[in-house]
Amino acid sequence: MREVVRFINPYDPGKFPEDLPFDYDEVVQLGSNENPYAPSDEVRRAYLNSFSLINRYPSATYRKLKEAISEYTGFPEYSIAVGCGASELIEAICNVVVEELDRVVIPMPSYTMYAIYSMLRSASINFPVFEGHKIDPQVIAEVRPKLTFICSPNNPTGNTVERGVIEEIASASEYLVVDEAYVEFSEKGSCADLLEEFDNIIFLRSFSKFFGLAGMRVGYALCHPEIAEAIEKVRLPFAVSYPAMNTAVAAIRSRKYYRAIRDRIVAERERLLSELAKIDWLKPYPSEANFILVKVEREGLCDRLLERGIIVRDASVMGLEGEHVRITVGTREQNDRLIEALRD
Repeated sequence: MREVVRFINPYDPGKFPEDLPFDYDEVVQLGSNENPYAPSDEVRRAYLNSFSLINRYPSATYRKLKEAISEYTGFPEYSIAVGCGASELIEAICNVVVEELDRVVIPMPSYTMYAIYSMLRSASINFPVFEGHKIDPQVIAEVRPKLTFICSPNNPTGNTVERGVIEEIASASEYLVVDEAYVEFSEKGSCADLLEEFDNIIFLRSFSKFFGLAGMRVGYALCHPEIAEAIEKVRLPFAVSYPAMNTAVAAIRSRKYYRAIRDRIVAERERLLSELAKIDWLKPYPSEANFILVKVEREGLCDRLLERGIIVRDASVMGLEGEHVRITVGTREQNDRLIEALRD
């Protein structure tokens, strides 16, 4: 076994409904940043119609999926790479870019998988922490990294990285990954048009959040054609199944439906933020995503909520100082149940 594997902590996904002594439908799952609403009718039909294809491999080129993504994003198919969720693409990028002891910068707190896949490449990783979670590009420029990861909106803080900061980091890094898994929930929108100016930026997207296909595992990257080609070379050839591909295409066709869902989530996010701020031992942070980071001044909150069948994410393990929880924005009914429990 490689020595580095001994030092990697397993990914901690938090609690799931199956872990609790309740029926699945009784649990309020606010721990995984999932979209709580049902899929569109077109997505349902695409899923059901895919049953007859589960004994078949999809085309490894995923042309149908890339055509739909191209139509959705405005980027050509040759600038798109797809994968089994954004996580597989993070691994593929590290495999394509990172040599042993290359410098990688991951501003903290952030998504754990950036570090895991960088460690597996034996990278030299720098984890800067910035006051107020506002990245200082000069700190990154001093490191002169081969690869920098930033998440915007950031998981778990919910804040976005300003366009000018992204430009400075791109200028200071040989390669820059901008993870936009939650970008559809942000009023500021995507910065992917920077690909017109920078050929070293890789924008990551996911169908798990806005499109509510977390269980289907579909992600994609927008990048320079040479990078897209390299990612396509090293990713798993059939990792996106027929049902996953067809539901993703149907979700893009149903984007009017999902935009309406997004508006409900954003409205609930602001209401939940306001209600949480009224509880004197909680400090919620403003968010541009579908979750809210909350600093907690009492211990054991996650366990107390679990006793009531409510799952939130313990964010203290994500590089934050002090006790924090990350709360996914659920339906109004789910959020009300959480608020009532917190008041009690």
